[in-house]
Amino acid sequence: MTEADGKARPADRSREREVAATAFYDAFESHPSPSRRMGWESASAHAMRLAAIVDALGPVAEVASLVDVGCGEAMLLPVLRRAGFAGNYRGEDVRSAPIARARLTTHEDARAEVVVCDGFVAPREGAEALPRAAAIVCSGALNTVSGTAVDHDLEVEAVLSALWQRAEDVLVIDFAVRDRHAPGVGLATTDLARAWAHARALTPIVAVHEDTVPGEACLVLSRSRARSYSRRMPESSEEARIVRAEALYLADELTAALAVVGGIDSAAALLIVGRTLARSARAYDALQVLRRAVALAEAAGDEERCRAGRLAQAPALWRLGDRRAAEALLEELAQRDDEARGHLFELLLARRDHTRAALVASQVQDAWMRRELEARLA
Repeated sequence: MTEADGKARPADRSREREVAATAFYDAFESHPSPSRRMGWESASAHAMRLAAIVDALGPVAEVASLVDVGCGEAMLLPVLRRAGFAGNYRGEDVRSAPIARARLTTHEDARAEVVVCDGFVAPREGAEALPRAAAIVCSGALNTVSGTAVDHDLEVEAVLSALWQRAEDVLVIDFAVRDRHAPGVGLATTDLARAWAHARALTPIVAVHEDTVPGEACLVLSRSRARSYSRRMPESSEEARIVRAEALYLADELTAALAVVGGIDSAAALLIVGRTLARSARAYDALQVLRRAVALAEAAGDEERCRAGRLAQAPALWRLGDRRAAEALLEELAQRDDEARGHLFELLLARRDHTRAALVASQVQDAWMRRELEARLA
């Protein structure tokens, strides 16, 4: 049954998915191995898939909640727990048989629940929304053909969009790649390039992994680089936190940058906070923080951060309307610093003072930077 626009109703699509999944997995239902019941050729291959999912999630100890869409018998949960996941787990599957088994193995876990539902359903006006979670995982559930008249790549795009709406931090989803598989009975394959392009339309932070399960790809969509930076630089030292914050600042993740430097009272941290505030149009607050950063740097004899703090004040002064002070500061710093010369060049170019801009460009010491500035005057 279809709506007026010719698209299947959500209830109809859910029923189609349930019927297709049941038809595919029924042949394995009586097998004693849970991995075989889930369609895997071996327990080892299944274990590799689960390990790859946990690895893609990153530091799972930091994940507060997770929804496992198409969870099967919830075999991911013990792997997550062993890796340090202590948050709330919710497993969802369209089939009742694996959920019944999952309840037997998860009933002693007070922070776990498993339910029969279609986790692919997009939120609809007036309908009860499926719960959100810090992490959403969908492992292999897109590999089953669900309906004879369905464009599978459109289905994948719709699923990506629906699951991304439920993910507060990260979405990990894997699927069979079309050009890595011969046609198989009941096997649905995905155009990886098309799925990747759609993921990039949802968020600019997308990782693609094809280095684990042969013939499959894993997409990891994130809302922030913060956890990735934390994973690669896990030291708890103040210096490590400052480096992470600087990276987040450069990535325009201003809120995350401020969170990382919270509680650090140093010139380096305050410099990051000040620049972050300036980029978020809070020029007055930025100026106060940057002046504090400069004072701390002067007291510590840190000439580099003193210069950086003063340089960062120029755009804040400009936004506050004190353009003379901004230009005077840049003129002073440009006597010794290429970065200040670059800022002054931009200011003069915007004012169409090409003569002075050319003079500033000629004084730049860095050959690459000088060439780039001079090319803009040509």
